[in-house]
Amino acid sequence: MIANASPNFSQDGGFVEQIMKRYETLKSNRVNWESNWQEIARYILPRRADFETERSAGEERRQYIFDSTPVRALTRFASGLHNMMTNSALRWFQIQTENKELNEYRPIQLWLEECTVRLGEAFNRPSSNFHPAIFEYYTDLGAFGTAVLFIQDRIGEGPYYQCFPLSDCYLASDYYGKIDTIFRISRHSAKELAEIYPPEVLSEKVQKCLEQGKLFEQFKCMHAVFPHPNPDIEKGDKPFISTYTLLDEKHLLSVGGFDEFPYVCSRWNRNALETYGRGPGFEALPDIRMLNEMEKTFLKALQKMVSPPLMLPDDGFLAPIRTTPDALNYYRTGLTGNEMVQPFPVANRPEYADAKMGQVREAIDKAFFLDLMELPGPVAADGDVLRFTATEIAMRQRDRLTILGPIVSRQEIELLGPIVERTMHVMIRSGMLPEPPQEVMGMDFRIEYTNPVSISMRSGDLTSVSQLFQFMLPMAQIDPTVIERFNTHRIAELGAEILKTPPSVLKTQEEMEEMMRQRQEEQAMQMQMQQQMAASEVQGNIADAEQKRTQAGLNIARAESEAA
Repeated sequence: MIANASPNFSQDGGFVEQIMKRYETLKSNRVNWESNWQEIARYILPRRADFETERSAGEERRQYIFDSTPVRALTRFASGLHNMMTNSALRWFQIQTENKELNEYRPIQLWLEECTVRLGEAFNRPSSNFHPAIFEYYTDLGAFGTAVLFIQDRIGEGPYYQCFPLSDCYLASDYYGKIDTIFRISRHSAKELAEIYPPEVLSEKVQKCLEQGKLFEQFKCMHAVFPHPNPDIEKGDKPFISTYTLLDEKHLLSVGGFDEFPYVCSRWNRNALETYGRGPGFEALPDIRMLNEMEKTFLKALQKMVSPPLMLPDDGFLAPIRTTPDALNYYRTGLTGNEMVQPFPVANRPEYADAKMGQVREAIDKAFFLDLMELPGPVAADGDVLRFTATEIAMRQRDRLTILGPIVSRQEIELLGPIVERTMHVMIRSGMLPEPPQEVMGMDFRIEYTNPVSISMRSGDLTSVSQLFQFMLPMAQIDPTVIERFNTHRIAELGAEILKTPPSVLKTQEEMEEMMRQRQEEQAMQMQMQQQMAASEVQGNIADAEQKRTQAGLNIARAESEAA
């Protein structure tokens, strides 16, 4: 929790007062959002419904939910994003330099690939907590449109990821709309504070609790990270100031700094003048309200069908009609001639309500983009599942991912990029990455995303080549030379570039030239051997013919001699 010290700030009252004023300002700026977030969390993410009130652990939080469709839709939304963008089974990013020529230099290629592999291993390491944290992050993002991820640099262990509730975080952005300030509230026991900080920096109240044995007395702490106004790197200043403060006592625990912003805060959609974002939860909230009320009404109607209100004969008594389940209504005897206890006629058409609720549920699923993230099997009019070829299924999937591309492009900028950059810096400082070659020292790096969405957005050229090849195949049966128009090596390079194939699986230009040279030498040797064999065969045939001619001469001479 304690960051590296920044010498330009002392733990005096003036500095603490500045911190508290910033906190109060950010707190007041967030007030208008909290009522919306509270309502969204109440129906979609009840475990996060702590914006307007604090609840104790284990307290019931689902009492407002009558239909769990929004809860399931949010979970499926988070799973879909995780599978598309940060799937643990796929390589979803690749490190590149800003120099394209260096990227094609074999030693640099192998070093970049090794860095990419080690970063992927860091994300997939169970102790890093990345995948549970990023799934929680996607859940908050879908519900509130804003989420917060903290990347901690654990000395000797590498990066560690935590997703903090938005209710505890107060954000501010710079002139360009990028989040660069965060005030986060956390709760710690006196025992935890004593384990983290030396005794001399603890407040009197915390020390008294420790002396009295009240080890689990809770205290509110505030972690504030914001840009350093005028950092002097030579003197040890960090670009970002980090402070920990006991909130209620306004007691400064530590002052430190970070080399880069340790929090990742992205928005799903964002208005130009707003710091916080708006997500699918905002868009689906009217339908969620409607579905919840419809479900309550539908349940009442079912209750009336199972336990209908009754009519009871009672001479001379007339009371207001009650239509609630199990209600009793009295009527005057002698009016029907058939006085008995009978159900009160109530109009019930549950099929209409069920159909309408089905439409609302579908609208909620679409608000969370489930129709794009999940590829359902096509169904015919009679209910049978239609059969498509693998190519047709791939094309449908590509079209869906292409539609999702602009939607998730913001997350590549505000989420994936900062995650990889922060993780890379942490691993460099921890010595977890290989030593870089001299050619890339001091050079900026860029991140190429290789998730299915990004690849689908870049695959237009590759698709056109494939279509052209399919178009020309019938022509090749008539004129085989048309295939020679294709530069197969360039097609392979284009495919590797678009699909971000690891460089190690492809031969370099030098290796290709060496292979061609060896192949030509082998062909020349084979041709020479064939020529030698052919020459030997010709010589053999000549020798046989000469031998046969000599033998024939001998036979003739022998015959003539015998005749004489």
